[in-house]
Amino acid sequence: MISFLNRHRKTLFIATISVFLIGTFVGLGGYLFTSRDMTEAVASVGAVKIPYVRYRARVDQYLEALRSRDGEVSDDMVKRIKVDMLRDMIVDEMLLVKAEEMGITVTDEELARDIRATPAFQAGGEFSPQSYFRVVRSVFRETPQGYEEMRRRSLIAGRLKQLIFHAAKLSPAELDEAFARERQAGGKKVTEKDRPAFAAKAQQLRALELINYFLRQVSSQVEVKSFLDQRESGV
Repeated sequence: MISFLNRHRKTLFIATISVFLIGTFVGLGGYLFTSRDMTEAVASVGAVKIPYVRYRARVDQYLEALRSRDGEVSDDMVKRIKVDMLRDMIVDEMLLVKAEEMGITVTDEELARDIRATPAFQAGGEFSPQSYFRVVRSVFRETPQGYEEMRRRSLIAGRLKQLIFHAAKLSPAELDEAFARERQAGGKKVTEKDRPAFAAKAQQLRALELINYFLRQVSSQVEVKSFLDQRESGV
């Protein structure tokens, strides 16, 4: 499991930070409506429910990776991770609404390749059905069918994020104009060597703006509810 998390550590970190920024930019909390719910969902996006057990598994995996790397994790950090992780899962479900509208899919063959390439499901460098079934049940707390559906949806959301990120790249003319303004504002402190970092930051900010635009669209189409307080309190 640690090898799997190490493989995806950068992705997980970027996802958490990106979601935090999304919340900062558009106030994602404004999309969430707490409501009494008698199922075991931690949140819902329209008719789609996010199972609490799936949410807890993802939180536990992330905390395990942090503890293996940094040692002790404070209570405050655990609380922040829980909120950020739920926000991440809600954002993915909201983006899936747009992905379905756009016809973005993941084929069975693509899903199978992804699963076979996952280190946690391998033994001796090869895919192991025994390892797959064991890890899916013990770590992800899913049935194979449930895991495969969850993974397919995650890949679709990731594909949309990639499209958004590529679409957010500034053209050479846009970059020249924006960087000229940056140099004018920053004076001698901003030099040509700062251009690559500026371009990357500008692309990230534009990608966030596009994601926020999609989230605002989806929030007007479907109702988003959070039941985290109820689940954590055992209600």
